[in-house]
Order: sequence, then structure tokens, then C-alpha cells
Amino acid sequence: EERINKLESIGFNWVSEYTSKQHKWDEMFEELKQFKAKHGHVDVPRRYAENQKLGNWVMNQRQAYRKYKAGFVQSNSGICEERIDRLESIGFIWTRNQATSSIQET
Repeated sequence: EERINKLESIGFNWVSEYTSKQHKWDEMFEELKQFKAKHGHVDVPRRYAENQKLGNWVMNQRQAYRKYKAGFVQSNSGICEERIDRLESIGFIWTRNQATSSIQET
């Protein structure tokens, strides 16, 4: 208990950076699911006025995917097979052109 108090007194963070990043990714994924429920697709515009953070996040997922497919490891690209599967399970399209054309078809 004393060691815990000493560590906390100097600002020790008990949550790992990985856990924190995973939590943030999960939050953005939930926001993307909410966007889909409202709009019927997951092609968030980069400059989405209601939630610019979500538009940037979607763009970052596409960039991370391209890096991942080019051979960069997860720690560098920020994406892994689990995240790819989760995104694809809600209809995520990895290239902007494919996303735009699928929206126009509906």
C-alpha cells in the first residue's frame, strides 16, 4: 500500500499506453457505428462538421491499413487483423473511391 501511495504521489499512471490507445480506438469505433446507424454507411467525410475527429479517424484507419498491407508491423501502422475484421464487419471500405461509389449506388 505504501509503495502504491508513493508511486501515485509522483503521478504514476497505472493504465498502460497500449490500454489507453485501445480504449480510444474502441470509442472511435463506437462513434463510427453510431454514424452508420444515422447515415446508413460508414464513409465519414474527412471534414465532417458534426464530428471532425471521427472523419480524421476514418482517414487514419485507411492510411494505417495501407501501411499494414505494405508490410509495416502493427506498432507502426496502428492496425491489426482484429481491427480490420471489426471495421469490415460494419461495412468499412478501405479506399475512398470505393466508399464513394458504393454510397452512390444505394
